Amino acid sequence: MLLIGVFQVAEKMEKRTCALCPKDVEYNVLYFAQSENIAAHENCLLYSSGLVECEDHDPLNLDRSFDVESVKKEIQRGRKLKCKFCHKRGATVGCDLKNCNKNYHFFCAKKDDAVPQSDGVRGIYKLLCQQHAQFPNSAQSAKFSGVKRKRGRKKHLSGNHIQSPETMKCNTFVRQVKEEHGRHTDATVKVPFLKKCKEAGLLNYLLEEILDKVHSIPEKLMDETTSESDYEEIGSALFDCRLFEDTFVNFQAAIEKKIHASQQRRQQLKEEIELLQDLKQTLCSFQENRDLMSSSTSVSSLSY
Repeated sequence: MLLIGVFQVAEKMEKRTCALCPKDVEYNVLYFAQSENIAAHENCLLYSSGLVECEDHDPLNLDRSFDVESVKKEIQRGRKLKCKFCHKRGATVGCDLKNCNKNYHFFCAKKDDAVPQSDGVRGIYKLLCQQHAQFPNSAQSAKFSGVKRKRGRKKHLSGNHIQSPETMKCNTFVRQVKEEHGRHTDATVKVPFLKKCKEAGLLNYLLEEILDKVHSIPEKLMDETTSESDYEEIGSALFDCRLFEDTFVNFQAAIEKKIHASQQRRQQLKEEIELLQDLKQTLCSFQENRDLMSSSTSVSSLSY
């Protein structure tokens, strides 16, 4: 924040262009905040789902108005989202169809043939994934997450929407299974397990594995081309408890890796301790020899 008189003015990202890129390419425009050491492409800012300009856009001024604090919050939000194309985190650009959970980095979206749509006059910047861009009629009839105006209001990142009968039935069944499972699961087993995961520094890894599995299910269920066999496969994965098999296999591998790393550290510490003890013993022997030589010299001097 910049202080002007008694008012606080939000610090804004400053526009810069790459001196080495051609002027007509979309990636040569950057915005940066020197105070926070943050830089971002203009389109990455414009198409990020949780970010809007802090001021109305002036047609006579081509500079964009993004305040630094909002950009920092969007960066934090992006750390929880994986890109559908490269599978790395920081994917803040989401498909504008409400039922679609695909997220991208802006340039990854273009590589995946997603379609950016913009109306600079009205300040609208949104993106449709390849699947929903191919069927514009069905996409227009479906509920969108909200037209993303980069001036004035944010796109709704979440909200209630009408679920299909299949999804409602599935959710009801899942809830019943969870309730039944909860009655037969001993809390004295679950609580210590989670605590041990936390102490071992593996809790986040476990939760990320579970979330990755869960997040892949809505995408299939919401897809209008999902076949009956796909529903049966998802149902079996959920209700036969096969959903978490891969998760716990991967988690077991993570535990083994953690154990191996700890054993290596223990071995290194053991070798370091042995080396220090040997050095200590050598130093003591050296000191004893010096004392002995000093004593012999003193005796020789007295005999003369």
